[in-house]
Amino acid sequence: MKPWRLAILLAGCAVAGVGAWWLATRGVAASPLMCGLNRWTGLHCPGCGMTRAAYSLLHGHPWQAFRFNPLGMVVLPLLGLMALPEIIGWVKNEPPKRWVRLNHRWAMVLVVAVIAFGILRNLPWAPFHWLAPTSLAK
Repeated sequence: MKPWRLAILLAGCAVAGVGAWWLATRGVAASPLMCGLNRWTGLHCPGCGMTRAAYSLLHGHPWQAFRFNPLGMVVLPLLGLMALPEIIGWVKNEPPKRWVRLNHRWAMVLVVAVIAFGILRNLPWAPFHWLAPTSLAK
């Protein structure tokens, strides 16, 4: 194990922890993260609602987080679990022991799902408008 790799990992965890603390204590309104697409066009990108979803998760409201961005709440934990062996292998300077192999077909499925989600959540009729992150704000 190379100590500098562990130091980089710990520094990344510390930055993520400070970001989570900032969001949990200051709230969504204090977040510098704003969606440019939504600001300029009024459309919701596939990531719109993720800051509010993270805030809801930090305050123990997983269903509300899911309502702000359902795709993000399903895909991001799975990608995190898939990245974990990569990170451990990188820190140990060993080849990763993967439990899931993400080949080009799965990558294309993910890309198509994200694009489809971005399109569907902007359609103005039910059930698609329920995918918009503002559905709980009303």
